[in-house]
Amino acid sequence: MNVAVGIVNVVLGFAYCGYGVMTAIEMRRDASLYGFSHFGVAWIFMAFTCGPHHLDHGVHALLGDSVRGGFLDVVAVLVGLPVGVLWLALRVEAFVGGRGDRFVAGTPLWLKSAPMVAAVYVTALVAASAAVTGGVTVNPLVVANIVLVGLYFAIGWVLLRTQLHNRAPMGGWSVSGLSLTAVFPTCALMHAVVALYVARGLYHTQTHGLIVDWLSVPAAAYFLWVVRGLYRESLQDWNSVGELDDRPDTSGPPRVRAA
Repeated sequence: MNVAVGIVNVVLGFAYCGYGVMTAIEMRRDASLYGFSHFGVAWIFMAFTCGPHHLDHGVHALLGDSVRGGFLDVVAVLVGLPVGVLWLALRVEAFVGGRGDRFVAGTPLWLKSAPMVAAVYVTALVAASAAVTGGVTVNPLVVANIVLVGLYFAIGWVLLRTQLHNRAPMGGWSVSGLSLTAVFPTCALMHAVVALYVARGLYHTQTHGLIVDWLSVPAAAYFLWVVRGLYRESLQDWNSVGELDDRPDTSGPPRVRAA
């Protein structure tokens, strides 16, 4: 189980760090033309805190020095991995000059069933969490992960409202936006599992992991401030554009229309 926890987290960590590098390159390339982008900087902060979190967690799992591999940890990462991979693939496509998004007309059955599937998953995860036994210890690492759970759910809620707001004028949905919207609640559940395992004594606190997770808190808070400001139109950013179209999305980090 430690090997499974280690591998999936290391893969996810490299993916986040790779996206951080892509975003930094895009920011440097386009800043002279468009100026400063809060959205791009917020993504860089997110990528270079989420990435090290998963890399640190994965390496310690593989070494077996602070992690007694948990089944729920593997499940939480694997459930969130497909939407994360889809979103990252679209961003890579945009990075090399491709479209970077797809359009879903109307609301197909698979999309209508998504809330029910999500409810079933959360219910099953909560029920399985009740079977994790042991004493309860609340330490700074537990607190950091609980705070991140709240922040990531809040970000997901803002992104969902953005998608719902854009659906009527667009006549459908952005695949990039939907996948990004799903990324944050699944990340929140990953951190909830980590908090549970640390509190139960299955995962032990490492200093560098503790530092990374607490650095993730202001990064997530900043990202929440940015997406909320863009949704409320109280923040101007060159990543904010109008209608979804089929033109190549080559102008920088993920745009609000895809969020």
